[in-house]
Amino acid sequence: MITEVFKILIIDDCAEDREIYIRYLGQQSEREFEIIESESGEEGLLLCKQEQPDCAIIDYQIPDLDGLEFIQALANDEEQRYIPVLMLTGQGNEGVASEALKGGASDYLVKGKLTAEGLYRAVTQAIEKSNLLRTNDKQQREIERSYRELEQFAHTASHDLQAPIRRISKFLELIQMDLQESLSERSKDYLDRALKGAAHMRRLIQDLLDYSLVGGAKNSMESVCLEHVLKEVLSQLEVMVMSTNATIEVDMLPKVLGNQTFLQQLFQNLIANAIKFRGEQAPLINVFANRTGSKWTVTVKDNGIGIPNDAFDSIFGIFQRVDCGSQVEGTGIGLALCKKIVELHEGQIWVESTVDEGTAFHFTLPSCLGQADAKMLETVAAAIESS
Repeated sequence: MITEVFKILIIDDCAEDREIYIRYLGQQSEREFEIIESESGEEGLLLCKQEQPDCAIIDYQIPDLDGLEFIQALANDEEQRYIPVLMLTGQGNEGVASEALKGGASDYLVKGKLTAEGLYRAVTQAIEKSNLLRTNDKQQREIERSYRELEQFAHTASHDLQAPIRRISKFLELIQMDLQESLSERSKDYLDRALKGAAHMRRLIQDLLDYSLVGGAKNSMESVCLEHVLKEVLSQLEVMVMSTNATIEVDMLPKVLGNQTFLQQLFQNLIANAIKFRGEQAPLINVFANRTGSKWTVTVKDNGIGIPNDAFDSIFGIFQRVDCGSQVEGTGIGLALCKKIVELHEGQIWVESTVDEGTAFHFTLPSCLGQADAKMLETVAAAIESS
């Protein structure tokens, strides 16, 4: 059975100590080690570049470059930063060990308490952890690269697909203008349908572009005031609100940890849907939030036509549309986009609805409080509930 050989760099200005570590590792039959020795921190850095060891063991007190400086130098080198480092300290140097771990050391070992088993275990665990970090970093870079390619493709596809659709729409409009007097009612109907089909395709392409861009590497999170978000959304929907005599009632909304652009899309989709799928009465929409521990539950409630119970599980799927007897056109992507945005914020979204009475969409978002504050609130809430 072939066993992978681990290459270990030992840096210590005491030759006798280096010999002890070599013998300790040599006692382990489970693994073979190739040992590289150095008595200098500066030389150790050079050997890291030349030999690419699987693990480095360094004494804290090296005259030319101590262990902390060695760890920092590796951390600042893109090619060497994943080489795990074990720090050797003297007994009573817990402060140094703490600094070493903060600086990036995989572990620290106290010379006076070192055993063969302890050294072997520390080396193998450090190498395993380093391999996991290296793999994770590689996968993360691949995800970011794939997202950049997807983003570029989405923009290119959006432009390349929308350009001919715009031309088709313009030519249809010109035909309609030139032949308006001579067209039969049937031909006028065909042209109207063609123009509506082209407009629907443009909306579909834009909705697909919006959907594809949610969840990528550039989706940074920050403190977002939901009241400001909603104010901007209502400004964009002003014409729709006024033309339908809709009333939007908004309670005080919190600040959350989120992406402002996507949260605007979330509210815009939900409120626009509440207006579109209205009943006989003018739309009445309530927006409010309740706190639960470290999260906020936000609700957008309307008095519209409602959603059948058997459609609750399917409405958040892409291209899913519910037949509620409404003639409202759509792409079937809006609620799928809402779900994706909420999940990007590590939340959940669900619906409660009664046909002909209205619908309430609930979704959770993380608060801006620190973990300690959130934990305290959860503890207080639990105490109140149990009292």
